[in-house]
Amino acid sequence: MKTIERDVIIVGAGPGGSSCSAYMKRQGFDPLLLDKDVFPREKPCGDCQSGVTTKLLAELGWLEGLREIGFENYGITMTSPDYTKLVVEAPNRGTRYDTPRRIYDHYCVKRAVAEGVEFRENVWVYDVIWEDGKVCGVKAKVDGEYVQIRFRMVIGADGSHSIIAKKIKMFPDNDNDVAVVGRCYYADVDMEPFNEIHFDKDVLPGYVWLFPEKDKLCNVGLGFNRDLYKEGKTLEEYLDSWIETSPFGEKLRGKRRIGEFRGWRIPSGSQAMANVVPGCILIGDAGSMVMPLTGEGIGPAMVTGKLASEVTREAFDENDFSLNVLSRYPERRDKIYGPKYQSIKAMENAFSSAEAVDGFVHKIAENPEVKAGFQKQWYYESYEGKE
Repeated sequence: MKTIERDVIIVGAGPGGSSCSAYMKRQGFDPLLLDKDVFPREKPCGDCQSGVTTKLLAELGWLEGLREIGFENYGITMTSPDYTKLVVEAPNRGTRYDTPRRIYDHYCVKRAVAEGVEFRENVWVYDVIWEDGKVCGVKAKVDGEYVQIRFRMVIGADGSHSIIAKKIKMFPDNDNDVAVVGRCYYADVDMEPFNEIHFDKDVLPGYVWLFPEKDKLCNVGLGFNRDLYKEGKTLEEYLDSWIETSPFGEKLRGKRRIGEFRGWRIPSGSQAMANVVPGCILIGDAGSMVMPLTGEGIGPAMVTGKLASEVTREAFDENDFSLNVLSRYPERRDKIYGPKYQSIKAMENAFSSAEAVDGFVHKIAENPEVKAGFQKQWYYESYEGKE
């Protein structure tokens, strides 16, 4: 079997993997970035690039490109089961965009390649190689040929069904911490520049979203925590029913649906494990880093990708790829995300019934102080370092 050797490889070229590879390049590495697909490719998602994401894009020098391909949203519109409507604007303009992942992910890959990252697509990684208690390689199929890729460090960025996570036995799958979601697109939809989130009595304990994109395209989807998903209806049937019965679904009636309804798995950070073993770090969805309730995964993927590049640099500098060094990764990650996961998971519990959601939305709408507090939680990245 042919052997390929590299110091660092990154499995998965979504935003987390692509940005991680760029940070690695800037750290002095020559990383090999791999993905099983050929880009551009479809990736089911809500398609929102939040303030966390745009902060890192600005740091990388990639933000202006997003502004050219994305549609700016000004925040969220939230509705309750009794149809109360609440607008919560983001505190800063130019920080939130909606862009199809087919376009956004390809953009990130191209920016990484432009920085000198070696990218190989259509590479299927199907196993890891352990030696002396350390991950030191992967088995893969490259251009129809089975090969071994040897390395000193691997970053698992291969998404919510991560092969790397499964092979290192860090693939939690708790019903209370995993959401089942689906989305499709509608054409020629007139919307205000706000991401709509609808809590409807016939969809609870899940919610429906409508996110506006360029050229009147609209990303429409819904999701439930898996332990609360009621059997008997498919996700698509729930969505079709909502469109026909909700006053907020009226703007979609008679509009053309584009492409198929596609579902996926969202593993939230409330179940995240250490995500490190000797020679390996998991980032993003591969490490269950998605925010509870909001379902935001792009920002955490890019943040953990940057953290992984920094810890990898330290491991090489100290010539130590054991947990003595790699344990710094979960320590730093938890300092950033631990309190956020806890507070948002607690907020998620307030959306369990129609009465609870009505009361929650009314309280925010009627009390400016409560609304300001909610705004700080939802757009937390805009307030960090200012208090």
